[in-house]
Amino acid sequence: MTFLQLLGLLGFWFIGGIIQKKLQLPISPGILGLFLLLFCLFFKIIKIEHVESGANAALRELVLFFLPIIVAVVQYKSLFISQGWQLAICIIVGTALVMLSTSLTIHFLYRFKGWKHKNKKKSANTLNAIK
Repeated sequence: MTFLQLLGLLGFWFIGGIIQKKLQLPISPGILGLFLLLFCLFFKIIKIEHVESGANAALRELVLFFLPIIVAVVQYKSLFISQGWQLAICIIVGTALVMLSTSLTIHFLYRFKGWKHKNKKKSANTLNAIK
């Protein structure tokens, strides 16, 4: 099941690549694929359960996606010696901003999910009271 969900997520990436090439957009195919997935989730074309375990599996192995970047950085030793402090500041600030935005997004989504669940219970209780 997880494997099929991962293939589905890769399919969105592939479709994003096709869109990017056809429209000559300066956006990564992965980003286009994620927006396409978000669109499908938002309009309930697919359910979150159809991609949840595949997305969780990809997130568990996220560190592996950074290994090629680390290997490529080793090639630019002179750049790090001359301007390493600027790069370090950019990395630290960028990481902090990503962590902050991710945590706020998750926080608001959980609050929204709780609010939605609470309102469903209220409406069900109201309907039962009317009957």
